[in-house]
Amino acid sequence: MRSRHVVAASLLALAACVPGVAQAKTHSQPALPLSEALQRIAAEWDTPLNIDPDAVRGITSRPVDDAKSPRDAVAQATRGLPVAVDVNDAGVITIVNDILVVARPDEAEMNVLVRGATSSSRLGQSLRDQARNTQVISAKLLQQQQAQTMAEALANAGGVVVNTATVQGGVGYSVRGFAAQGAVNGLPSASNSNFAAGTTQSLANIERIEVLKGPDAILLGGENLGGTINIVTKKPNAEERLYVSADTGSFGLIRGTLDANRAISNDNRLSARIIATVADADRNFGGYRGDEDYLFAPSIRYKNAVTDVIVSASLSNQLFGMVPYTLLNTTTGKPFDLPGGRRLVGGPDQGVQIGTTQFNGEITQKVADWLTVVARLQHQDVSFALSQYSPFAVLNNNGLLLLSRSGTRQTSKSDAIDSFARIAFDTGSVTHKLVAGFTRTDTDVKAIYADDGGMFPYNFLTTPPPALPPLAVRFGNETGTIGTLQTGYYGQYLVGLGPIHLSAGLRRNEIQTSSIITGRRPSSSSSDLAATTPNYGAVVDISENLSVFGTLAYGYRPTFVFDRLGNRLPDIESRNSETGVKWDLFNKRVLLNASWFSIRQNIAFERDPLAPAFSRVVPGTRGRGIDLNVSGEPLRGLTVTGAFTRTDYRLLQPSASVGFVVAGEPRDVYNLYGSYLHRFGETTRAGLGAGLTGRSSSFIDTRGLYTIPAALFTNLNGFLSIGRLDINVGVRNLFDRENYNPTRSTSYVPLGEPRTWRLTVGYRFF
Repeated sequence: MRSRHVVAASLLALAACVPGVAQAKTHSQPALPLSEALQRIAAEWDTPLNIDPDAVRGITSRPVDDAKSPRDAVAQATRGLPVAVDVNDAGVITIVNDILVVARPDEAEMNVLVRGATSSSRLGQSLRDQARNTQVISAKLLQQQQAQTMAEALANAGGVVVNTATVQGGVGYSVRGFAAQGAVNGLPSASNSNFAAGTTQSLANIERIEVLKGPDAILLGGENLGGTINIVTKKPNAEERLYVSADTGSFGLIRGTLDANRAISNDNRLSARIIATVADADRNFGGYRGDEDYLFAPSIRYKNAVTDVIVSASLSNQLFGMVPYTLLNTTTGKPFDLPGGRRLVGGPDQGVQIGTTQFNGEITQKVADWLTVVARLQHQDVSFALSQYSPFAVLNNNGLLLLSRSGTRQTSKSDAIDSFARIAFDTGSVTHKLVAGFTRTDTDVKAIYADDGGMFPYNFLTTPPPALPPLAVRFGNETGTIGTLQTGYYGQYLVGLGPIHLSAGLRRNEIQTSSIITGRRPSSSSSDLAATTPNYGAVVDISENLSVFGTLAYGYRPTFVFDRLGNRLPDIESRNSETGVKWDLFNKRVLLNASWFSIRQNIAFERDPLAPAFSRVVPGTRGRGIDLNVSGEPLRGLTVTGAFTRTDYRLLQPSASVGFVVAGEPRDVYNLYGSYLHRFGETTRAGLGAGLTGRSSSFIDTRGLYTIPAALFTNLNGFLSIGRLDINVGVRNLFDRENYNPTRSTSYVPLGEPRTWRLTVGYRFF
């Protein structure tokens, strides 16, 4: 590219002949049409411009004086005119009609393949351009599959294991065998090591789920060892839409969902959306109470060429029946066989209730072509209540258990802010992006203990079943509150030269904690921690469709655990190195990610045998493997999505006391789903969808004595659309295979869902 001085001289020479670009010779000369001015700018700077002819027709250019770059020249020529200038991540400049720059439906609601920029990248990169293996689960895919829970949605994610083997309720998960953190719109969610509720967002309000593989302390700070599950909620747009759907299915399932959206200003820049759902069921497949889901999620948005403001709320109440489970018979090495629908212990009214009030605000302001400022705010208020008989130990293989009737009550209040500035500029042929930002998260988690709880022995094989003491109902005399204030300062830098793009980031995290216990054994403590974590990445474009990438990223979990001598145990740290390829296929209609990774966690904790009330440090774990995922539409009407992850787990220092194998994590996790929709005439479409999800066997204990067998689910869907009417009939676990979910306890082996059916009928009124 020629120097700025030569180009400036050329523009001045152009001005001598053509008023309207640079300074006109006299005011009496005719003005230059904007279309011609833009074409001459493109020629002088040797830079292609995408120009909408309808947008510039009949408009006169503004003067251009001593432009420093093509962006500057275009900005001067269009200043104050009714057009919008957009510059994408590749630096391509587009000029369109300003009235067209309004919110549009997100691609995740329309397509299986998602490419756009995301809240998980402050550099404004698309998922395709990030130096990491990232998988996106779109709302379109979840709609085809009739997914209704986070566990069903995450079955599409390679390398993700959903932890249903918990007596605490909620949905937890690991990524590539290591602890992962949840996020909502790029900000921390209620799922963390102190709060039992986990991630339980209603799928009705989810636009996409981004599975960010490998630690990323730059994004969220602590609590991040193996990856991040970032949930992106649906946003308003200018399209007028009213869609109502109803579901029914096995075990008395009934669900109704409303999605209303439209522009509420004459210029279409202000839009609003309301999503609401109500769901109930008679029971779950294990005979416990049926799941209930109530959601009201209003949002409002203002968007033009330079400003995007979104304000949203989510009010939900969810009730889940206890996860059906059995026990492992350690004599036979197999789970006890229970008749379908039989509860192991107690009556049907056992389960979890989670209430969530969440408010989000986000503003993206393009201050100049080279400067964008983003601010995000989030308030969460979550309550959690568990009421069930929870198994804690198998006392013998004749059916004798140790049960708890105490239940759990917790509340979590969290306020988070993330604000950053992004600068983009060029120096010759080198492109630069700089990000500097600040985060602050203030969280209080309060646990309320039962006054009338306790543990007791119980034999579930006795006939008739013995009488049970009642579940705990009195809470409050003893409480524990943990307050955490996390402040982070971070910077990121992305530099590009031709096909090579290098990135680096650094985050300084400061954490203040306080703990207060009231009741019989009152106590209090506080501590201050700090950590600095870097990450590095590289992407090299081999061709227009193929690129290779590498990354080195770090994560950590702050520790507030003490040994029997009163010393705080060290923080847990993880390190992930990864290299892979990203390949666009079928004329960019399909994207393939493939990578090799090595992730290592330095330490873990176990109960101190000399003082069981305390913990001690033991060596950590290493995982190495391959990660493949693909999604897109290779042929018209045919969509495909799939993932496969194989991880070789190793303890860093196996021993008789620590163990010899990694428990609860299958080596292979995989899924594949394809659908074909054929059009008959102008208004009718019909098709089929089929998929499978599975995982290999996994160890229950670290000594490798007991295993959970491999699992495989096969699902089938049939689609029919006639005009505005949509019908979807699905069968899950088509072959009624008996499956068990991974666990680390012989006293709690979660059962996989048997064959079930669902029917969804939807109608778009406009």
